[in-house]
Amino acid sequence: MDSILRQGSKGSAVAELQQLLQSKGFYTGKIDSDFGAGTTNAVLKFQKANGLVADGIVGSSSWAKLRAVVPTASSQGLPTLLPGSKGSAVAQAQQLLKDKGYYQGRIDGDFGMGTRDAIAAFQRANGLTVDGKVGEQTWKKLQAPAIADVTSPVTFVEIVRPSSPSPTPVTPAPSATPTPSIFVPTPTVTPTASTDPATSISNPAIPTANAISLVNAANSYSRAKLPSQTAALNNLQASIAPEILQQFFQRWQVASGQATTATSLQDAFSGYNSAQMLNQNLALQWLQSQLLPQAIDQFRQDWSNLNAGIGTGTPFTPQPSPIPDPTSQLQLINLTDAVKVYKRDANQVTALENLQVSIPIQTMQQFFQRWSLASEQTVIAISLVDVFQDYDSQKFSSQITALQWLEKELTTANLEQFSRDWQTI
Repeated sequence: MDSILRQGSKGSAVAELQQLLQSKGFYTGKIDSDFGAGTTNAVLKFQKANGLVADGIVGSSSWAKLRAVVPTASSQGLPTLLPGSKGSAVAQAQQLLKDKGYYQGRIDGDFGMGTRDAIAAFQRANGLTVDGKVGEQTWKKLQAPAIADVTSPVTFVEIVRPSSPSPTPVTPAPSATPTPSIFVPTPTVTPTASTDPATSISNPAIPTANAISLVNAANSYSRAKLPSQTAALNNLQASIAPEILQQFFQRWQVASGQATTATSLQDAFSGYNSAQMLNQNLALQWLQSQLLPQAIDQFRQDWSNLNAGIGTGTPFTPQPSPIPDPTSQLQLINLTDAVKVYKRDANQVTALENLQVSIPIQTMQQFFQRWSLASEQTVIAISLVDVFQDYDSQKFSSQITALQWLEKELTTANLEQFSRDWQTI
């Protein structure tokens, strides 16, 4: 007779329980024979996903469900999963997708929109029919071993920027106040980085509120491709170890579903798009995690200074236009920048309302569904004003991904009119 287990239980029966939960994708902790909080949470998720009373106590009903066909990499007859499916097979697919970097949500055994998008991205990257379903071929690919990292661990070596020609430190002119732009997050405070290597790592000069990330830079570059931005990317690439670049390009190829590997950051950032955005973001976040603090700090400084047109006499200074075009003075504002400074001003509300009217209803419905999932809400939003009001980067980091998806659906005319409305005084 099976033991009745609950939090606080110990012994071989608990170890068996943990192994069964792990095989079904509900438990990721150690097999330590100790029924602690992690095991309790896994039991609750399993019970909920399998229609059992979610009480955290493992009795005969829970044991029977746990032992009913444990799926493994060699198992046959796994069910075809569709949007709306529930249960342990869905949880297993979610765990496999998460292990391969395609799924960022909760392992809840519920086949929702987030799971469907992750499956579609995985199928696209692996040459499968993109139908958002988990059939035989998708199961086989999911269960195949992931490609191991080529360079692990990596020993970082400080890379000194070329000294010829010797660049003059670029600092903003005291009287110049750059206008906020889609391409330039405006830092509120930009401290000067220490030249002492011992202090530059412990106290890097990175603006915490509006410092641009590689994800934001890729989103901007895919739209603009300004020569000055290209210079900043080339400068960043020169500071990255070749083995790190190679590994990033491999990750980018898989994330983008491309047949050929990119050979430069410029090529990679040019291919940033809404279809593969979720997986491309993961690759970009991985690359940023591999950079030395000095390298990303310098990139942020180059990107901001170059796009604001600050400084002269350096290799990164954009060539001035001999005859400025008055229409080029419009500073474009994207949604991911706008949401961070939203104060519910009258012109901001008007800009959002006008933008929503100009976007097809089907596109807005898809966005609101994505936003609700990203915000873990049960109620679907009905307006961009509500969306901006509900933005909370501390709790829901996926909200930015949802906004980036909507940005990719905007036309140039949409973006220009929104920027014009937003900046109206």
